[in-house]
Amino acid sequence: MKTQDEYYYDALELLDCGKAGTKKAIKLLEDALEMDEDYVQTYIGFVSVYGNLGKKKEYEKMVKLAYEKTLKKFPKWPKIMEWGWMENRSYLRAIQYMAEWYWDNGENDKAIELFRLLLKLNPNDNQGVRYEIAALYAGLNGEDVNRMTDEGNQKQDWSEQENLVREQNKKHKFWRAPGY
Repeated sequence: MKTQDEYYYDALELLDCGKAGTKKAIKLLEDALEMDEDYVQTYIGFVSVYGNLGKKKEYEKMVKLAYEKTLKKFPKWPKIMEWGWMENRSYLRAIQYMAEWYWDNGENDKAIELFRLLLKLNPNDNQGVRYEIAALYAGLNGEDVNRMTDEGNQKQDWSEQENLVREQNKKHKFWRAPGY
């Protein structure tokens, strides 16, 4: 019998296989949900599926459910929740997706609160949250962050994003770079 994680990873692999693959991905995630309706990673899988399909209503519903299930798991936030531990990733993603939803819907104070929480829980910021909160403070949006990331990847030069973080962090003090 497959584990929930196996269903999740198999579902994600199917997202590049057209409509038929996406239907199979949904079925796999539904099977995982039957095993445990509180398993956050399954909801993160649905977020990926519905985001891929452009189904905004379903996407938003799954973002909210993933976040609610994360809150249920952590009625009090731990001091640290590092990305390096695989079991933490779904919770960190759920918080990030909720923050992004708030940002996209003009609830910037709530978005900032969650972005700051993520930087506290995961100070190495493997998710790139510092770029999002810097953009939010600068009056930019998620599309701007994606554009900067894509351009940085293409040129292998992320100085635009790094400068944005440095500039906004001076004003808002949201992140401290880890001292390795």
